[in-house]
Amino acid sequence: MLGIDFIKKVPLYLDVIPRLGLGNVAYVAWYRFTLKTGIRKYLFPVADFDSGRDFFYPVQDKESDLPEEWKKHLLEDADKIVQGRIRYYGRHWKGVGSPPDWFLNPFNGAQYPNRDRHWTELPEFHPKVGDIKNVWEASRFEWVVTLARAYAVSGKRVYLDTLNAWLKDWTQKNPLNTGPHWKCGQEAGIRIFNLMQAALILNQWRDLSAPLQELILRHLERIRPNIRYALAQDNNHGTSEAAALFIGGNWLLKTGCDFAKSSRFAQAGKKYLEDRVGKLVEKQGGFAQHSVTYHRVLLDTLCFAELWRKKLELAPFSSGFYEKAGAAADWLWMMTDEASGNAPNLGANDGALFLNCHNCDYRDFRPSSQLAQALFNNRLLYSKGGWEEPLYWLGIDRDQVSTENRTKQSIILDQSYAVLQSESSWGMLRLPRYRFRPGHNDVLHFDLWFKGKNICRDAGSYSYNSGDAQLDSFFRSVQAHSTVSFDDSEQMPRIGRFMSAKWVKAEELSCIQAQSEGSFFCQARYRDYLGREHQRRVIWGKDSWTIEDRFWGSFNRVQAKFRLLPDNYLLEDRTVFASWGSIEIQPPECEVKMLKEPESLYYWEKQDVDVLSINAGNGCDRIVTKFF
Repeated sequence: MLGIDFIKKVPLYLDVIPRLGLGNVAYVAWYRFTLKTGIRKYLFPVADFDSGRDFFYPVQDKESDLPEEWKKHLLEDADKIVQGRIRYYGRHWKGVGSPPDWFLNPFNGAQYPNRDRHWTELPEFHPKVGDIKNVWEASRFEWVVTLARAYAVSGKRVYLDTLNAWLKDWTQKNPLNTGPHWKCGQEAGIRIFNLMQAALILNQWRDLSAPLQELILRHLERIRPNIRYALAQDNNHGTSEAAALFIGGNWLLKTGCDFAKSSRFAQAGKKYLEDRVGKLVEKQGGFAQHSVTYHRVLLDTLCFAELWRKKLELAPFSSGFYEKAGAAADWLWMMTDEASGNAPNLGANDGALFLNCHNCDYRDFRPSSQLAQALFNNRLLYSKGGWEEPLYWLGIDRDQVSTENRTKQSIILDQSYAVLQSESSWGMLRLPRYRFRPGHNDVLHFDLWFKGKNICRDAGSYSYNSGDAQLDSFFRSVQAHSTVSFDDSEQMPRIGRFMSAKWVKAEELSCIQAQSEGSFFCQARYRDYLGREHQRRVIWGKDSWTIEDRFWGSFNRVQAKFRLLPDNYLLEDRTVFASWGSIEIQPPECEVKMLKEPESLYYWEKQDVDVLSINAGNGCDRIVTKFF
């Protein structure tokens, strides 16, 4: 029997289905039917692995020219792994044992139940386990890359022995298509990426061991029959799984493994990867997922595909593929702060870090940016530093790539983001345009950066399933962004964990214009599903930023929020004083106060930050906030 809540949401579903694509929606419905009826189970037979032999073999000791500082941090991380600790989401070191407990959620101590059942019989969200990503993370194999690097530079057998022992244990505990680690095709693809990085680092990619060959083949067999479901999501799952098929299939072809199967995998991978890039990447490089960290996932995936295309001496992708990939590389560079390497905490952030052969912080986007620029634009935009370690491991000669000293200019990216440049500061305005489903209610969110510090910011994601429904809802809501809300309601009503309906309608998308000598402005306006309108104009010049918000429609109260860099703030009348500068608020009838609300820069990590809250009644049609 249908619940009352579902019936109330029917009009919202009817609104969003055409936006998602009728074909995609129909396939997802069919997919879920085949899961519930057991039909899909027969496409994925269960099998044991031949895990008696080593996956990676010893290599002859050679002198390493890795810089000592990089080597020091690398070996420290590798020693932690040998001791039974794994880094989760590029941030949290958790003791999980050696070999690890592959079914543990180390954030709450829960064990995944029914691990011996076929993956099609397991639920997507298990209430006793909590966030399934906490169980999956150790099986993404980031530790494989770290141990391979450590062995390559030190020659210490403990790193190689640990690497082989853990892989043997994983294959023994996770028979093909059995348990939670086979439930997601993208998870299988990520394991392929990391195993292949390790083979490249250890110079064993031309001559695979039989166990490694089998492991790659079985993962491809898991991905291929289910890839249509990944494609229907119109997100990173399709690009990741297609790239894994392309890379893994061609790799096995070169080693003479099951020619017919490997050829089918390789051909399907190239076809679908070209299709995904053509559809999901905008002309100026924006990605279907409105998130900087997911954009990095896309870019790392494309880098792996191009890197292995070159290594395996395969035919190039289409010219359209390279145009989109080069634009995507420039998009990330435009969104990355030059001084810190950090970027706006925009949209969903699940802690994914595909390119992990470096020791930079998770929130440093320069490693991915530098690699993508080298591969797709044949240039380096950053000077030498730790963010270049991937070039070292992946065999890219810095001296063979041109170095450019480019200056960023203010730009509108795909009518979705305005990146605004000043002298020592820059801003980003999230414009009200959506081709693909929005994950957060962050329309007209404003980010401000000053000398490497993120002054005005976004709250992030924290967790997709923390066990606290109110907390999970907050991070996706309009309240978690530096924008405006009407009567505490959402800009777009939510109808699921990852979906909103009634996407806002852009009423105005202006270009960047000069207002006076040395002063510029950019503005946009939208109308929500209740007929309320919000226009935001950003005026800037010489590191002074003014945000003018105007409102129309029926509402009782409007609230503008600016989430701020942690500091010792002092609010006096209508002025906020901080170590980095000041904020002035007009008009006088607005209520101004400072709040404390959660922020998450890393997945499964949160802390309270200061939030400037400006409230006005329906008699007020304008709020002006000046940062200087």
